[in-house]
Amino acid sequence: MKICTLGKGFISEHLEYSNISERLDNSSKLINLYLDKYKPDVLINCIGKTGRPNIDWCQSHMEETAAINTAFPILLAEACQQKSIHLIQIGSGCIFFGTSPNVVKNELGEEVDLGWNETDFANPQSFYSKSKYACDLVLGDMKHVTLLRIRMPVSPKNNQRNLINKLLGYQKIISLPNSMTFTSDLKRCIQWVIDGSHTGIFHVTNPEPLTAAQIMKEYQKYVPTHSFEIINESQLDALTLAKRSNCLLSTKKLNQAGFYLTPSDEALTHCMAEYVQSTNS
Repeated sequence: MKICTLGKGFISEHLEYSNISERLDNSSKLINLYLDKYKPDVLINCIGKTGRPNIDWCQSHMEETAAINTAFPILLAEACQQKSIHLIQIGSGCIFFGTSPNVVKNELGEEVDLGWNETDFANPQSFYSKSKYACDLVLGDMKHVTLLRIRMPVSPKNNQRNLINKLLGYQKIISLPNSMTFTSDLKRCIQWVIDGSHTGIFHVTNPEPLTAAQIMKEYQKYVPTHSFEIINESQLDALTLAKRSNCLLSTKKLNQAGFYLTPSDEALTHCMAEYVQSTNS
């Protein structure tokens, strides 16, 4: 079985498969040319426009964002279907915003958000999120496609796309619980998808939500001099152009299919230790 990745960004650098290094655009002819050249059995599309330095860029570059996040994956999926290629599309859980429709009361009468399910209709707020959801609506039902939704990827790699790096660059952060994806578990999940030929939509986030403050407090164990200020969501909205997603995703479907991610606290402990070691070496 030949497995290839598309894209040279943050997610693809964590994957140890062959990479299609040529630059592809929204041309069915060019897409088919390179699929015929590399002949993958499985193709992992890691190409996505998230903007630099952040998704605010997407608000002012809508055409470029839609071309990469919406149009390109649809053309790619069509070509893969014609060639019997299993397409794994890296999606985004940031298509959801706020409390999910799946709220229950616990034994104390307190409301508990069980998280957004794969079948829930999304409510994207930013143009970036809208462009990703538009792609999901088309690819989600295709029988040869696996759509893996991730959120706020956390990695031991010193990379500006890593959530740790992003938070280190902010003096002000919010402390709302969010579902997050540790790249070590994403790698395992992708291999599980390939080995089992699993298709459909799956949320790939570690079990318990974390906050930005928790991540920075874990970093302070190694660098006590690091400081930050916690602000509320309305204060953050005043500082950004695109409204940021804060949400919890349910991984019940993934668990029922037989895959489990590492508990979030454990994943954070191991990831931060490796991150600090790699940045200081």
